[in-house]
Amino acid sequence: MDDVCEKYNIYEMIRTLLLVTVTAAAIIDARVKEYVDAGLFSGVVLVSSGDHILYEKAFGLADRTFKVPNTLDTKFHIASVSKPITAAATLLLAERGKLSLDDRVSKFVPDFPNGDRITIEELLTHYSGLADASSTADYNDWSRFQQTPASLVEKLAKLPPRSQPGTRYSYSNSNYHLLALIIEKASGTSFGDFLDQNIFKPLGMTNTAHHGDDKTIVPALALGYMPKEADAFEKPSYFDWTAKTGNGSLYTTAGDLLKFHRALQRGGLLRPETVTMSYGFDRKDRQVGMFWFHHEVAGHRSVYVGGSSPGFKAHIERFIDDDTAVIVLANVYLASPTPIADDISAILWQKDPQLAPVPKPVPRAAEELRRISGTYRFGPNFYQPNVIVRIEPRDRYIVLRYPAFDAPLTPIANGAYFDRFYWSFVRFENGKLIYRNGNDEFVATSVSPQSTQRSQRFSVCSVLSVVITSAPAPECLTDSATPSSSGGTPPRTLRGAGARPDRVH
Repeated sequence: MDDVCEKYNIYEMIRTLLLVTVTAAAIIDARVKEYVDAGLFSGVVLVSSGDHILYEKAFGLADRTFKVPNTLDTKFHIASVSKPITAAATLLLAERGKLSLDDRVSKFVPDFPNGDRITIEELLTHYSGLADASSTADYNDWSRFQQTPASLVEKLAKLPPRSQPGTRYSYSNSNYHLLALIIEKASGTSFGDFLDQNIFKPLGMTNTAHHGDDKTIVPALALGYMPKEADAFEKPSYFDWTAKTGNGSLYTTAGDLLKFHRALQRGGLLRPETVTMSYGFDRKDRQVGMFWFHHEVAGHRSVYVGGSSPGFKAHIERFIDDDTAVIVLANVYLASPTPIADDISAILWQKDPQLAPVPKPVPRAAEELRRISGTYRFGPNFYQPNVIVRIEPRDRYIVLRYPAFDAPLTPIANGAYFDRFYWSFVRFENGKLIYRNGNDEFVATSVSPQSTQRSQRFSVCSVLSVVITSAPAPECLTDSATPSSSGGTPPRTLRGAGARPDRVH
């Protein structure tokens, strides 16, 4: 009788687990489809727990011209989600005695400025003080041509530092350009070959590689698309992926990223103590590891990273104590992967997740669009202090015109307007423009048209150097993790529909 009861209890446990899994998958599917139906997502979503895949589905088109759908085998550029793999390669060389995290940069790149003061660990954790090569005025010029780690380091060596090494956190893509060159020097092989032979092949990541030659045709690689106007898309300007070597040059599939997650979880790549150290949770003064940022949902801690490249977005969140991963890859340059991942995390861990509505277009009368048109001035606390902007009506939307770029705003519910590029929200009250980005809110007051000065030029990159955002504008297309002015807040892509107050943005 006891045996029968025990078997019955096991059966009930399995049945309950299956019901919970099926229910979670159905809720996740319905939520992701809301983003897809609103025109805010095209790509692949994968959710795993232990040995099981809870949810895996492809949406949208890999090629909009020829109507080729995304599939689970579609490859995506992953931008800064490449950084944990570059970090893993560096740590692998450290385990093999080819380098030490305390080694100075000058050991491998003798002539690099300040190289005798910057350690490899400071490169991994963004405490080097290096300026960001991809935020320079000529980035758009040289990023159109094939680069090598050496040529990239030569460019960043000419930039003045942001701060002294080791003194403060300051996110910079340059750190991972330099790590790519150090990997080559320490291993005696090219960056791409080292990753292939020591990470991708051993882990069975057969759909992953460093995009080292744009002339090579990559089968099943999605085309990336940039937002155009309020609801359309277009191909980005030409960009050579070697310009992101080390910090964002990889393409992969969601399934291959899952293999990477499982290798870190189960000791298939690095020693367990190395992996634990790389997360950086023991450093209470920091919210960043090598290269992972910290988060917690309903008591479940995680590490995450997001990425942005021309036409692509990516996000991976790993709940390391629960062996659970949330992977979102997109081939449209919209900020939705992080809100999608946030929503999924809430569905997984919160008993009663409160998910904000997904922004959806709501028709607005032409007279209303004209009524709010005009000139507005932000205050000194805005990302670009005291900047003057214009609101101009279009056929079905309005345009927020900054001195250096335009941001289309789509009418949504409750009289608000939505910027899908930055995942920002705008509303108008009593002659004022109220701008919300994540947890930040700013007010711009109406001013006379004579105050408008389109000549007050400022770089989009300069705006993004003081706003934690997921979507640099087309002029600088760098990456998702732009540093905050304080230098101490971990970057995080803009959160919208799934925003939760438990994380600094």
